[in-house]
Amino acid sequence: MPCIALATEPSRTIILECDYLPSICNQPDEPSPGLMIEIGSEAIRRAGYMPQTKIRPWNRAMREVIDSNNAIIIYFARTPEREPLFHWITVINSTDFRLFTRDGATPYNTLQQATAAGLIGVRTGSSVLNWLAQQGVSKQQIEQSQLTEMAKMLKAGRIGSFLGASATFKPSYQQQIGAMPVEGNVLYSSENWIASGPRFPPETAAKIATALSRMKEDGFIEQLTRKYGK
Repeated sequence: MPCIALATEPSRTIILECDYLPSICNQPDEPSPGLMIEIGSEAIRRAGYMPQTKIRPWNRAMREVIDSNNAIIIYFARTPEREPLFHWITVINSTDFRLFTRDGATPYNTLQQATAAGLIGVRTGSSVLNWLAQQGVSKQQIEQSQLTEMAKMLKAGRIGSFLGASATFKPSYQQQIGAMPVEGNVLYSSENWIASGPRFPPETAAKIATALSRMKEDGFIEQLTRKYGK
């Protein structure tokens, strides 16, 4: 799920938007902003703008960015269908995708195990859907929903496994179920990008890319990663 930044030169403000992902992009009333909100906000400040945060769904975020000359997305996967629609500014980090089974169950380390056990749960709109299609997994073998619903469905046995990231699914499962799911080995890794639409000013994109590079060099991103236990 993405974060978006909208900037206007007169106000020097960039609005940072992100779909809700626990500990990655949190709601405003939660105790901490989330890893990507903090990274994005700091990059905006270092680029010479003031950040302002909003939570937005994926589809709305992408539409706004594509049509805008003052918006960027953060925590965004670079998939074939998105490739021509966006300008890819810089990589932030990467996400490892694993198969999760309900607490007390056997871990799954292969797609063959998952498909034999029933439906594979995937967060709605996740970029991992493209990878599953490439592996020959059909739409009929996949169930999509939000993380909280996926946790309940996994516990109830309505799906055989869930394919996602530890950083986002484990907190959701623990919050909903009160226990930790069982996780298997890493099956797939995806880079997380900052991207913009075609109308976004290249000079502003360059400032953000430079800011993020410096944040990596001076240890700021590493400090935040440790803070959130990623």
